[in-house]
Amino acid sequence: MGKGMKSDIGIKLVVALFFTLWAGFSLANNKTDILLELAEVKNLMGRQNVVLVDSRPLSRFKESHILGAVSLPTDETLANNGHSDLVASLHEVRDLLSRAGIQEHSHVVIYGDNMMDVSRLFWVLETFGIRKVAIFNGSYSEWGKAGYPRSRGQAEVKKSVLSPTLKQDKLATMLMVFAAIKNENEGLIDARSAAEYDGRQSRTAVYGHIPSAINVPWTKNLDKELVRFRPIDELKTLYKGLIKEQMNTVYCNQGKKSAVSFVALRLLGAKVRSYDGSWLEWSQHPELPVTKAK
Repeated sequence: MGKGMKSDIGIKLVVALFFTLWAGFSLANNKTDILLELAEVKNLMGRQNVVLVDSRPLSRFKESHILGAVSLPTDETLANNGHSDLVASLHEVRDLLSRAGIQEHSHVVIYGDNMMDVSRLFWVLETFGIRKVAIFNGSYSEWGKAGYPRSRGQAEVKKSVLSPTLKQDKLATMLMVFAAIKNENEGLIDARSAAEYDGRQSRTAVYGHIPSAINVPWTKNLDKELVRFRPIDELKTLYKGLIKEQMNTVYCNQGKKSAVSFVALRLLGAKVRSYDGSWLEWSQHPELPVTKAK
């Protein structure tokens, strides 16, 4: 074999190794940026621009919370106009974020009692343009068990001035979902239980699922206690062959459980958005197609 050929092979091997390492680095960065472990959250306490956000109801926050955290209950991000399952308006969310002292450049770290509320709040903040949002990968009870500093009551928070923007690539409408049904380059993921997906159970009068949707129940993204996300390798196996290159839309009944799937797909670096109206909205329109498993 000539020196020139050996040199070419050597260069190709170096390039291949570089891209392999870069892919692994990027994936690790996704996990590191989004999921934080207990000690990592502790190390961020008191740092400039870091806002620790408690997603639990205000009453629970007042009883006990991470020292320095602010209260932003997930349920307060739902619309107050009678559609309590849908995300609030732009100006409502702006006021909520302002009262919590959050700005566009804040490094927000969300924690709570359950991963549904935490994930839903994560989706809301990303959807309204907060650039750096992370999740405590665990439950608040772990903080207390570790003996880390806590506080009670509700301290006064200096309001922030911000102009949130709605990120259209994070929020799917009913029309977008309808268009995605026959688009081979898009994926639909139903995060409800297998029984709901199959049409054996339903929380509405309509049974079945949106055509072309694949069922990955939200619980499969988490550990047995439903408070921690499964390791990246396990999530990759779970969604193997399901993630499309362009866009994936997740839905459930009312948009909370599918937020867990939203976070899982973000961890995998997939393009993902949430259908906020979910099955509750879809099933209210008899003209829309529905599929039942055979």
